[in-house]
Amino acid sequence: MKKILTSVLFALVIYITGDAQEKIYFDKNWEKTTPDKMEFYRVIEPKGKLTLIKDYYKNGTLQMEGLASDSTLGNEVFEGKVTWYTPEGKVATFIEYPKVHPAGPSQSFDKKGRLINDFVYSTNGDYRGKSYEYKDPQNKLYYNTIITYETPSVYKKVVYDEDIKGIRYEISVDQEGNSKTEYYGDKGKYIGTNNDFAKEYETTDSIQVGYYSNPMRVFQILKYKSDGSIKEGTIFRENGKIMQEEKRNKNDGYKITYDESGKKIGTLIYQTDKNSHLLKPQDGEDYEYNMDYTHISTIDVYKNGSVILCKSFDENGKLATEKTLKDKVVQEIKFYNPNESLKSILTYKDDMPYNGILYDNYSELTYADGVVVYSKFFSDSGKLKSEKKLNTKQNTYECFVYDKKGNLIYTYTQPREETLDFTAEIVQYINGKPTNTSSVKDGILISGKIRLQDVSEARELERSGKWILLKLYNDKGKLVQDSKILAEDITPDPHDFTSTTIREKALLDDSL
Repeated sequence: MKKILTSVLFALVIYITGDAQEKIYFDKNWEKTTPDKMEFYRVIEPKGKLTLIKDYYKNGTLQMEGLASDSTLGNEVFEGKVTWYTPEGKVATFIEYPKVHPAGPSQSFDKKGRLINDFVYSTNGDYRGKSYEYKDPQNKLYYNTIITYETPSVYKKVVYDEDIKGIRYEISVDQEGNSKTEYYGDKGKYIGTNNDFAKEYETTDSIQVGYYSNPMRVFQILKYKSDGSIKEGTIFRENGKIMQEEKRNKNDGYKITYDESGKKIGTLIYQTDKNSHLLKPQDGEDYEYNMDYTHISTIDVYKNGSVILCKSFDENGKLATEKTLKDKVVQEIKFYNPNESLKSILTYKDDMPYNGILYDNYSELTYADGVVVYSKFFSDSGKLKSEKKLNTKQNTYECFVYDKKGNLIYTYTQPREETLDFTAEIVQYINGKPTNTSSVKDGILISGKIRLQDVSEARELERSGKWILLKLYNDKGKLVQDSKILAEDITPDPHDFTSTTIREKALLDDSL
């Protein structure tokens, strides 16, 4: 249904019917249109000093009618009762208008004929009454809601499942804008109240309750101290069993985690740190869940206040990695396959990778005695983008870059030792054939030719004696710049991003 107070905004064509009526046509969005595209139309007819406005559905069923002292499109001023109708011809809503503000009773209904607004307006524009929202999971409305207004700013909102006296929460707002929320659990059992009525100089504890939807169930109860820190908390599974419970006192505390059967699987002990005087994990297992609390995301194992083991899990809740630490220094990481079988072990030395394969989201780095001897990099889709291999003399990396189809587009060698900027001997492949060769030192073309492509442009660089020939092309392949630059005027600078600089990233971006 179009908005009640602005039933029509614009029209494209106005047709005159007879001597007294105007007919205006609208599309399905109530935008101006022509008769062949219309979904609604309006008929305007003088009635003494007023104008009778009638809107119709395409099939001729009345959609709205009312009298107006000003019938200007988008700026109508209605007087008296204005009524809106459903496509079936039933009353959807009505408002009693004075000259400027609505006054009197107003009701509106949804497509199923259910009451959604039941207001009484005063002449100053204020209103009182109730509004209703109905549970409809298919349209992402997971709760029933009733709001009772004393005034537009003073109201009480009740959010519930099926029984308004059953599981629910209630939000009340007073004339000063202060609010309080009352939480209720299964069968309407009172849980607690959270409010902001306290003055600035007062300190009060607070509570927050979260709920599952469809059906509505208590998901989490958190109680906070006046300083905002957690006092105690409980997380429930959808079947009502406790998933995790936590309590923190002044000097100690605990967190206990349970499995789906209710069996205890982990206990974490808190103690006050002597230096910071804050509660910190001391011993035991700290279980953390993903955002939806559907599976475990991490488990940290503490001993004497330090983490000695970190476990991480994938999006399916399967064990992905195990990191072992000693005196806060990483000793090794075990990587697991999706079926939780051991994939590889990476050992560390001096808190740095030493032997094995380091797996990241988009890369695999193979270490031997602390040196990366082989690396692979992948796209978001998991396709190989590039790879590097350390040669047998361990002084040069041999590099390969591929396009989206897996075709080789670059090979290059670069020294193992770090240089000021990108230094390499490059072979460029076009249509599977080696086409251009070039030599780059510290980002500057020393010899040869290369063509680099990115999303918005392409650039072609060629060394000719002491000159660097530069051509720039737009995204349509049109030449937009043809110039030459004296090579000795270019100073190697890793922070220089001019068109004459060649970086490894430019070769890798070509594979995107």
